[in-house]
Amino acid sequence: MTKYYKSTIFAAELTGEGTDLFPLFYKNMTILNKITEVIEEKLSEDGFKDCYIVEIKFDHKSKIKVFVDCDSGIPIRKCVSISRRIEHFLDETLLLGEKYVLEVSSPGIDRPLVKRQYKKNIGRDLKILLKEEDKKIKGNLISVSENGIILDVKDKKSNKQLNLNFDDIKEAKVIIKFNKNKK
Repeated sequence: MTKYYKSTIFAAELTGEGTDLFPLFYKNMTILNKITEVIEEKLSEDGFKDCYIVEIKFDHKSKIKVFVDCDSGIPIRKCVSISRRIEHFLDETLLLGEKYVLEVSSPGIDRPLVKRQYKKNIGRDLKILLKEEDKKIKGNLISVSENGIILDVKDKKSNKQLNLNFDDIKEAKVIIKFNKNKK
């Protein structure tokens, strides 16, 4: 099974000499893996099969942020249901103790896209940062394949279509546009 999400663990603030990060890192990875398993179990249920994990963030102060999305967009009721499943698991196992902060939400339009999100953004304008020399490109997403995207790029002289491999893209974000119609 291909994993489309990423996980982030923030290292604890270190004070004093000789502090060993490995036990903290190992503990945090174990917690993150358990939470991931709980979420994946929920996402295998009917009504959640088009949903996926975008990112999980966990810090040393027992704060967990889970970003999930669905191919058809994620309604708040699904975020609530996922949150309740994680909360039940954490309360039952006391994996983080009795005090923790849990946030489950959609990734938001201002976050970089993960591979699975490109398809639902066909027709939208994207701002892409390429790995090559941090080159920036803006254009309209025309199509998505298993290996990359086709972007319609307009400049002052012409329109051209660029084929970009996912491996060449450092970051892609949807360009937010507001309707300027006056009433």
